[in-house]
Amino acid sequence: MRMQPFHFWAQERRLFGVLHPAEGTARALVLMCPPLLHEHVRSHRFFSQMADRLAADGVACLRFDYHGTGDSEGDDAGFSPDLALADIACAAAELRRRAGDHPLVLMGIRASAPLAFHAADPARADALWLWLPVVDGCAYVQSLEAQDLAARSDPLRYPLRPLPVPAERDELVGFRTSAGFRKEFAARCVVAGGTRLPVSVVTGPDTMPVAFADGSHHVLPESAADWVDELDLRSVIHLRDAEPVLEALLLGLPQGIRAVVNG
Repeated sequence: MRMQPFHFWAQERRLFGVLHPAEGTARALVLMCPPLLHEHVRSHRFFSQMADRLAADGVACLRFDYHGTGDSEGDDAGFSPDLALADIACAAAELRRRAGDHPLVLMGIRASAPLAFHAADPARADALWLWLPVVDGCAYVQSLEAQDLAARSDPLRYPLRPLPVPAERDELVGFRTSAGFRKEFAARCVVAGGTRLPVSVVTGPDTMPVAFADGSHHVLPESAADWVDELDLRSVIHLRDAEPVLEALLLGLPQGIRAVVNG
């Protein structure tokens, strides 16, 4: 089993993706919608390993970068939450083209949860997995602004400058953002009853999920608790810590995709 990196087009935007082909015949597809800004880089290895784990169980996975992020074309200021919905739909079509027209799960990770939630219909998704989801876009933007202010007010970071250091225009937590980033993302929320799809929500031990009529709730162990509010490098999360949750997600795939989990 080998990862397959490639570029593909979302309208006129050239995006980067990595396909993890299913071992044997694919029985389902998972499109991993990555977290944003600093959390994207910090979680790369973990979700790459997760894609390998799912692919070994017959689920083809595509990881991709939105326009203006990662290895896709464009710079930080080119990323738009609104345009990201079209990126998700195009990535879903590309995954189907390469791995077959099998039932598709959109996996929204952290701040991509509301994006995946709103892109589910144009992507023709069959189910949603929301991993440690940001559910309130406005609250998330406010938390980024608070982190940014705290960093600019840190005397260890800026020992010789008056504090807080003035903010750079349209910059958050060290990343340039588009002029419309805050407004666009603040308008995105995960809403109970806002989708017809089955939704599986993965949270930390003490987090209450959004309730869905056709949904399930899976709780990560304490060993992963440091990643509940932010995917951070201060702790290393091993894939084995998430294994029980992955098993439950696979067992909960819609009827006709999967009956049992191997091994």
